[in-house]
Amino acid sequence: MLEEIRYALRTLLRNPGFTVVATLSLALGIGLNSAIFSLADALLLRPMPVPQPSAVVTVSTDKPDDVGGTSYPDYLDFRAHSRSFEGMGVFHNVTLSIAKSATENPHLRAGLAVSDNFFQILDVQPALGRAFTQQDLSARNPVTLISDDFWRSEFSSDPAILGRTVRINGIDFNIVGVTAESFPGVDQYVRPSVYIPATLIQRLTGSPKDLTEDRSALNFEVKARLKPGITREQAQAELQNIWKGLAPLHSDADKVRNVAVRTELQIRVAFDPPDAYLITLLMSLVAVVLVIACANVANLLLGRAKGRSREIAIRLALGVGRARLVRQLLVESFILAILGALVGLAFAYGGIRFLQTIRIPSDLPISITPQLDGRVLLVSLISAVVSALVFGLTPALRASKPDLVPALKNAETGFTIKQRLTGRNLLVIAQVAMSMVLLIATGMLIDGFRKTLVMNPGFRTDHLVMMQFDTSLVRYSDAKAHDFYRDLVERARGIADIRAVSLSSVIPMAPAQDTQNLVPEGYEFPKGQQSVSLFTSTVDENYFDVMQVPLLRGRAFTANDKEGAPLVAIVNEQFAKKYWPNQDPIGKRLRMEDKKDQWMQVVGLAKTGKYLYVAESPTAFVYFPFAQNPRKSMVLFAETSGDASGAIGPLREVVRTLDANQPIFNVRTMENFYQLRAISITRMIMQMIASMGAAGLTLALIGLYGLVAYSVAQRTREIGVRMAIGASRMDVLKMVLRQGLTLAIAGIVVGGLISIAVAKLLTAGLVGLGTPNSATYVIVPLTLLAVTLASCYVPAFRASRVDPMVALRYE
Repeated sequence: MLEEIRYALRTLLRNPGFTVVATLSLALGIGLNSAIFSLADALLLRPMPVPQPSAVVTVSTDKPDDVGGTSYPDYLDFRAHSRSFEGMGVFHNVTLSIAKSATENPHLRAGLAVSDNFFQILDVQPALGRAFTQQDLSARNPVTLISDDFWRSEFSSDPAILGRTVRINGIDFNIVGVTAESFPGVDQYVRPSVYIPATLIQRLTGSPKDLTEDRSALNFEVKARLKPGITREQAQAELQNIWKGLAPLHSDADKVRNVAVRTELQIRVAFDPPDAYLITLLMSLVAVVLVIACANVANLLLGRAKGRSREIAIRLALGVGRARLVRQLLVESFILAILGALVGLAFAYGGIRFLQTIRIPSDLPISITPQLDGRVLLVSLISAVVSALVFGLTPALRASKPDLVPALKNAETGFTIKQRLTGRNLLVIAQVAMSMVLLIATGMLIDGFRKTLVMNPGFRTDHLVMMQFDTSLVRYSDAKAHDFYRDLVERARGIADIRAVSLSSVIPMAPAQDTQNLVPEGYEFPKGQQSVSLFTSTVDENYFDVMQVPLLRGRAFTANDKEGAPLVAIVNEQFAKKYWPNQDPIGKRLRMEDKKDQWMQVVGLAKTGKYLYVAESPTAFVYFPFAQNPRKSMVLFAETSGDASGAIGPLREVVRTLDANQPIFNVRTMENFYQLRAISITRMIMQMIASMGAAGLTLALIGLYGLVAYSVAQRTREIGVRMAIGASRMDVLKMVLRQGLTLAIAGIVVGGLISIAVAKLLTAGLVGLGTPNSATYVIVPLTLLAVTLASCYVPAFRASRVDPMVALRYE
């Protein structure tokens, strides 16, 4: 084997042109696949950083059409009665106001409220101190664990941190542990700074409702570790039996739920289908690029086999076995693949650095972290091995059985040449067809994303500044929170540069949106379903004017829509179209699932906009008046007459005069937020897809050029004969171009048929991007024809300049 490796290296070094082209072709395909895998790994595939992550599952109580959480009392019952798990724990993501001491200003941080056995279930040990115990759940002096990042950034890695206090929502917590650097949390995006006992949520927020005692509050996520030998299906069956036994304790709304046990990948896909679809799409596109690269190298190897036919024939004549010969040729293919993988890592590194520029507009430590780590290196290696088999096996098998007599004479019959070209022709047709599919998909996606960038999202983005508040972080009562927001709006209106002010519970297109289970009057749900979960927002009477959200019918909220007045709501077009088709929505009623006697009358119809991301399909949405639905967490939107950022300082001063301890977060102009959230990410996706299309086209053109150049070299004597008996240079030029054009047209026809099915899949998956543009089906084939003819012109031109006398002596 060492001898074969040394010989393969010498052979590749003697043919630097072939080696460089083959290596770069593979490097492009492997590099793109590795870069996109790093993104898929960061979003979906990276396992939880715990020992034996495959044994950890997520337990949820779902409606037929919705993935739900679990209530704390249900979790306690599951934990007490199930026998399929080594343990079961819960956590709940919370936003906290944290200061190192009472004298320092608080900052917004992410936290995790967890059960006492949370770290034991995950088999994670703190780097310093200890984890929570059962006694910590009801301790008079609350305790916390802090993350390694928080320890390093805020406490300078102080080894004497244990026993010190940190102020969370105005309450001093004793630090009893520091988590390990290798455990950043259970979420692939959010990095919590602190961990607190779940039983302290009510004390921290000042809420009148205790989430740990409310069986209808599905705020918790359950993680459980399966016992050895127990399957996920067995555990789910056991929990379903337990759930049936708990039915008398549940409301009618919760009785339609059922228990599901999912792997980490399954729960991520269920919680975020758009990201899962996008990753699947990108991985499919780069896989096509890699296949084109493999076909390209296979084509080069088939052409190179002609030059080595005499060498291979001599080896066989001297007694070398065919298996040994195939192994030698595969060794060369594997070395090419490894070279491609090594160079591809440079492409992957550049792609990953590009992907690392993704920024989420939030003050919380939310990050998407594609990395060139061991998993990406493993994918590169696997891609190289698979590529070597794909592009190397067939050429090796064909090269190992030459016709010995012609090969030893270094000559081939016309039939043999035609046979060799037939296989290479099929490879080029496949390359052009795959390029056609890739370019059609690329053109469709780029056109769709381009439309989303220029469309009106349904709200204004200019001359608008926003800042977010959560009065529960300073434990305001409902009445005090109401007074705070009332005073804030009144004083903000008095700032010179501010024209109007509004309040909303959510930021349009922010990752976190409010949802509510609603029941539209008169709508018949499928059997077993009693409500539908929809995006909602609680807004004041100025919202539609300040945000410039068009009202198509009815009215906006007014000051008269207050507590004690008839309950009202505003729905968008999509809501009316889906739940009250061909009916006037004004005057219709809807209610929240858990408030059976509190019907809200629809007083306005808003235009459907974008609520979560720019490529979403038309989505039903409902607005509630703030005065009738008080909230502790709200966003202030201020319309300015000049530069929006200039109003940030005066607004901060207003908040400081109202309450210096009130944290302010997500302070930015709406234009900046929209740029980061919608335009930048969409443009990045467009650039990635365009790069894939360009790479696929480039590789296909290299393959076509190589085939035509090889064909011309094989037909040199034939061309000389033709020219000797009267063929003109133009006739030869047309003959060679005709060959390339025939292959291109065949590939375009095959690719066009496949593209029709692919376009339907894309339209179904990316509903918000619309239908394929008919111009794409015209521009892409014409572009392919133009560039393929251009790639064929150089060998065709060379063929037309052949000297007949030299050509006749070619053999």
